[in-house]
Amino acid sequence: MTITLQDVQIILGLLVDGLPITGRVEQDYDALCMTQLGFPFPENNRTGGRIQIRQLSRWFPNLPNNADDVEVQRYARAYILQLLGGTLFADKSNNLVHITYLQFLEDFEEAGQYSWGSATLAHLYRQLCLAVDVDGAEIAGLVILLQLWAWDRLPFLAPIMRGHLRDDIIPNEELFPPPPYGHRWRHALETTGTSMHVLTKYRKMIDMQAPDEVIWEPYPETVIRDLPAYCSSGLAIWRKRAPLLFFCVVEMYNPDRVMRQFGLKQMIPPLHSTSMELHKID
Repeated sequence: MTITLQDVQIILGLLVDGLPITGRVEQDYDALCMTQLGFPFPENNRTGGRIQIRQLSRWFPNLPNNADDVEVQRYARAYILQLLGGTLFADKSNNLVHITYLQFLEDFEEAGQYSWGSATLAHLYRQLCLAVDVDGAEIAGLVILLQLWAWDRLPFLAPIMRGHLRDDIIPNEELFPPPPYGHRWRHALETTGTSMHVLTKYRKMIDMQAPDEVIWEPYPETVIRDLPAYCSSGLAIWRKRAPLLFFCVVEMYNPDRVMRQFGLKQMIPPLHSTSMELHKID
């Protein structure tokens, strides 16, 4: 089992089929900040090419009521930058975000065409590899995705949910589009029947998992059908073998190793041909 592009798009609603998040990391950071945010960051608030997220939120607090279009765009970039550094591409510093992300936020129409979902998965794959090292004590990346993925597939880990995906009435779907699948965990959760922070208990229960105790397909057609279109726009590449790119990080995406997650029969060993035949489970 693994986290796939399907999981990323359905749980988070991020685009997985688009322009790659790659390019030069080294930039003229002062010029980039001046152009995109309106001022260069002081040297004492920078660590190389990274700035403090906490300081960024202080410089861009609540948007003024009389803000013009340029100021609105700068506030939007600052907010997105906090999301990228504090959530999607979080590192172990827990308070730094790289300035280079601003190069993808100059044009908001173009920014929406980048494959943020595949870059997020590439980053998480790499961080999982580093976390299992014998000397690894922490993990970075979008760990909330890992948590929700586990809750959807391993019932013994999941708390009891109070509420459902469509409980909230959205007054204007043009301004507030329907949320992705992972949003349903926003409700109050009951954890009294779930082991919490007991590592040995988790290990034992994972070791004892039988195949029929795993939810291999938590997103049946009935679930996907009710989700907004942006949660399934990349359906055509969910089962494609391809490299995932995130700047210098290149992680191979191998959905052919987890065919059961797509309702298919797992071949042993997996077939690595681009024209592999996928056998539907009877």
